[in-house]
Parts: sequence; C-alpha cells; structure tokens
Amino acid sequence: MASATRYDPTLHAVRYGIKGILLFLLPLPILITALASLMHGAVMDTLVTGGVFATYMLGATIARHGFKLQGEYERRKIARAPSTPYKTIAALFISVATGTLDWWTSNFALSAILPSVLVGAATFLGFALYYGLDPRKDKATGLSLGVTIEEVLEALDSANVKIDAIENARHNIHNPEFSARLQRITNKAREVLDSIEDDPTRLSRARKFLKVYLDGTQQVTEGYARTHKGQQTPAALETNFSRVLDSIEQTFTEQQTKLLEDNHFDLDVQIEVLQTQLQREGVI
Repeated sequence: MASATRYDPTLHAVRYGIKGILLFLLPLPILITALASLMHGAVMDTLVTGGVFATYMLGATIARHGFKLQGEYERRKIARAPSTPYKTIAALFISVATGTLDWWTSNFALSAILPSVLVGAATFLGFALYYGLDPRKDKATGLSLGVTIEEVLEALDSANVKIDAIENARHNIHNPEFSARLQRITNKAREVLDSIEDDPTRLSRARKFLKVYLDGTQQVTEGYARTHKGQQTPAALETNFSRVLDSIEQTFTEQQTKLLEDNHFDLDVQIEVLQTQLQREGVI
C-alpha cells in the first residue's frame, strides 16, 4: 500500500489532454490554404480545404477523448473497455480527410481516386501504429466466485464520485488545517480503492465501510463548506467539525489496516462506532 503510486486526477487529465496535440497542429497549413482560397474568391477550393480542416479538427477532438479513456483504462487494474471506439472513429475521420485532400490536389481526376484511397488507408495505418486503437476487452483480474466486474466497477465509480465531491468541497474551505486533514482522508480513501482493485475479494468487506465513511465525510464537508463560506465560523462549530474529522481520520486509519488483515469482526465493530459518532454529531 505504501509503495503504491498515488492517482492524481489533475495530472491524469493534463497528461492525456496534451497527448495528441500534434493532431491539432498538423492541419494548420490547410487552414491557411482555405483562407487564401477565400481571399481569392475560389469558392470550391475554399469549401474543400475548409471542410478538410474541419474534419481534421473533429478527428483530433475525438481522438483526444479516446486517449483520455484509454489512459483511465490503463491506469486501473479492473476496467471496462470503452463502449465507443473513439480512437478508431478519429482515425477514420483523419484518413478520409487526408485522402480527400490528396484527391483535391489532383483536381479530382478519376484516375487519382485509387491513389487517394491508398493515401487515406496509409494514414489510418500510420495512426494505428503510432497511437494504437481502442482497447476492446475488459480488464478483470482477481475476481472470485460471486463477485462480478460490474459490481466492482460500480462500487469503485461510486466511491470515486464521492471522493471527488469531498475534494471539491475541500477547495472551498479556507482553514489550512481542515484542508490538509481532508486531503489525508481522501488520499487514504483512494489507497483503499487501489487495494480493492488489487484484490476484488476485499469489496464485500469494504463496501459498508466505504459507504459509511465516504457518505458521512461528503455530507459533513459539503455542509461545512456551504454553511461557512465567506463567514466568520463560531468557535463551537469549528470544534465540532474538527472532532468529526478526528473520528473519521482515526477510524479510517485503523480500519484500513484491519481491512487488509481480513479482520471482519473488528471492522464491523469500528464501522458501527464511526456511524454512531457521525449520527451523534448530526452528520448522517
């Protein structure tokens, strides 16, 4: 657990948002050609080159979305293959645009159709070799009898949504101490999700714990951020919020270890203690 690479959603978005940027840069000369044709009043040339440029941009945009989905697929040990083959669709758009551009340079001669089709096919092949095509098989390792990939992914996706909500609320809390403690809590939560991906059999033991922990933390954090935004927080409320965070962080730290040790009894007992604490504080 300690040596696991921590997932940074911001870094992930930047990394796979940048990938494929070359696809947006390469068609720029076509845009210049389209503008020059427009200035010279060449309507047909403007329509063709403008359409080709737009097709390139559409293909590049679709490809970038495909890169992001593939990055998420590769990051996770258990993942569904993308339901829509975005990279393949992007490759088709780009290859059609390239073939059309090649045919246009031949003044749409009938004898140039086959060479242009070959140019488009070569473009598709080049895209596939350089960027690869979409994953087509689900990744599911370590699943045991009675645990399906759908159950695991649904639980992980739901937990990630709650963690993201806690992170968003944390950014609206201007108390550095509370912000740091919430970050530690969400980091631990992501480590538990990683451990479930490593061994999906842990899901049955972690499901209740994650629900109580994440639901309670999300509610109290969003409530605190919403109620005290831009206001002077009374000392009593600061103390109450701090006490709740203490309970959550301490309990989660203890149960993270017990979860990995397969200690069912201690885990359930501590979950009930945490749930009682959250109810007493009016969180859930």
